Amino acid sequence: MLKKSLRNKLIVFLSLIAGMQCLTGWKQANGCKVSFDSTVTMIDGRSNASGVLPGDTICLLKGTRTMLLFSYLHGSRNNPIVILNSGGVVSVLNCVNYGIKFDSCSYIKLSGNGDPASVYGIKINNTVGAGLSVDGLSTDVELEYLEIGKTGLVGIFAKTEPDCQFKSTREKFVLRNLKIHDCFIFDTGMEGMYIGSSKYAGQTITCNGKDTTVLPHLLRGVEVYGNLISGTGWDAIQVSSADSACAVHDNVILHDSQLEVMYQMSGILLGGGTEASCYNNDIRDGKGDGIDIISHGDQRIFNNLIINPGRTYKPQQNVAPYLKYGIFVGSTFTSGSNSYLLAYNTVIDPKSYGVRFEDNLSSNNHISNNILINPGSYGTEGERSYIYIGSSSTPVGMVQNIKTLDISTVGFVDPAQGNFDLTRTSQAVNTAATIAGFEIYHDIHNRIRPFAKLYDIGAFECQDSALLAQPDHYKPILTVSISPNPSIDEINISVTLERLSNLKLTLLDANGRIVFNKQYPGSGPGPVKVQLETEGFQAGVYSLLLKTLEQSIVRKIILLNHK
Repeated sequence: MLKKSLRNKLIVFLSLIAGMQCLTGWKQANGCKVSFDSTVTMIDGRSNASGVLPGDTICLLKGTRTMLLFSYLHGSRNNPIVILNSGGVVSVLNCVNYGIKFDSCSYIKLSGNGDPASVYGIKINNTVGAGLSVDGLSTDVELEYLEIGKTGLVGIFAKTEPDCQFKSTREKFVLRNLKIHDCFIFDTGMEGMYIGSSKYAGQTITCNGKDTTVLPHLLRGVEVYGNLISGTGWDAIQVSSADSACAVHDNVILHDSQLEVMYQMSGILLGGGTEASCYNNDIRDGKGDGIDIISHGDQRIFNNLIINPGRTYKPQQNVAPYLKYGIFVGSTFTSGSNSYLLAYNTVIDPKSYGVRFEDNLSSNNHISNNILINPGSYGTEGERSYIYIGSSSTPVGMVQNIKTLDISTVGFVDPAQGNFDLTRTSQAVNTAATIAGFEIYHDIHNRIRPFAKLYDIGAFECQDSALLAQPDHYKPILTVSISPNPSIDEINISVTLERLSNLKLTLLDANGRIVFNKQYPGSGPGPVKVQLETEGFQAGVYSLLLKTLEQSIVRKIILLNHK
């Protein structure tokens, strides 16, 4: 049974998704190019869906199926083919192998957002294999509002394994623009999500009796966000071989790694070959590490809340190989040009260590502005149990980390009820250190950071109005309008100012890097209009900071791929 606080968190999370779904639900008036009832289990662009063109919608009528195979469906970058439930819930149940599979498809959006009465309008349950598979050289796929549970293997599987046709090797194929969001995945036999090959350095396949070493394909443009994952057998989210434009953010992960399989135990695993941003994730009560990083380096790990990682895994054996960590950094595939930033995270009650850093190749690393509470190895390791730096590891900069055994000294709002927001008198408020070259403008709840004059330590930024130097009627920004959003080539920004002010616009990517920064002195009163050209920017979620001397506002902007 979940604790009351976690049950309440689940209810809030699902309610938020339901609200979003009601706001963004597909308008059936858009029409369906073709509809398939529950007797159809294979939809193929060469046969029964041959008339489906880029921008068309395929409607799946409500009912129960034993599987769904989509083959040779091809949309375009600006006009994907949308596959949508219609008239009610589409249920894929008791599958002999996979539940839903994409083979040789591109520019596809599978959405369970077709019926306002259901948050998850497509449900996959009780599979022998994976719940959903994106393979067969499929690329440019978006998955949303799906419920996947009780799978024999993985919840969502996304990669094409190399075979003797050699079409999916690294030099031949890249899986681009994979987006998985607002899904509910539970009770999986293995990973919740298995994205990309974990054999980044190469694997051996046998063709015509001869062993051949091949490199599996890469992924570019992976975004995993807004998902709820609970009760996985192995890692909840594993991303490997994603070498650019990868972000894992705003997910809630509960009770990962329940089968206790060694080396398959974490809430989030960034595997070989991956360069990613991992932020705003809420990871609780798993048996594995909170976040494992055994990848390229150049990782930005921030604004994550990690509670009780590994505490229920062999609790009487807190020695190797049974140690568990809030965040673990290994040395696989890194180099001297790689770096790690672990900042603004809150780690509470890890079984062994708050952070364990074992990389011996990277440089310019920082572990700063984190809150680390009650590591289980304190009795034997003392201060090293908060942040353990391996004996052969490269130097790590460490400033302004709050380290304590007593959670009551931090100043959380209500930790007994799972509320780890900060009170205005918390020692974490307005005390964070500046990290050169890294700025973020939101906290784990996507609220403004900094709220007052300085940043707060940990995943949360206190929003108590008593911290503000100026009352609300002195705030000059009245309205902000951004269009189009999502955008491909340009963004039109309109800011209405109450009075004369100096306005500054800053656009940051998911890594916290500034990609646009300009001041507009002496603006207002009235509207200030800015046209920002975005062609050439990487696809992904960006933060737009609008700032005057008295006020800061953050808005999210989505940029689509230009390729």
